[in-house]
Amino acid sequence: MITKSSKYIILLFYFVFVVSCSKETGTFAFKNNNDDRYIIKSGLCEFRQDQKVNWAFCFTKVSKQKKIGVVVLKKEKVWVDIYSFYDTVYKNKPCIYGNIENYEAGTYKILIVDKGNTIAEKEFVIYNENENID
Repeated sequence: MITKSSKYIILLFYFVFVVSCSKETGTFAFKNNNDDRYIIKSGLCEFRQDQKVNWAFCFTKVSKQKKIGVVVLKKEKVWVDIYSFYDTVYKNKPCIYGNIENYEAGTYKILIVDKGNTIAEKEFVIYNENENID
């Protein structure tokens, strides 16, 4: 016999299951000129100002074609939008690609967004190798 409280518990489990399964996830990876493949890097990434770095964000699972936004922000007093674009992902193309080149020294962030919701973000630092560190 299903009681009223059992129905609520079943609905709660169903809701948690649907919300957790519908959350999109993925992984950032980076590749510079010396690499022959993309490498997943955890934590804060650091790149020299004079090097070109390719990046990729690959979704764990893509069930249908979707238009995804990419925003690159630079940290000033607040985060400032410096570059953005859209790309389409689908089952046979689950990755979005971009590059980091000719950025000034500073802290940056790549945001992967869908309909205003942030799916993932990756912060990185561009440094000038010639700067003196005190």
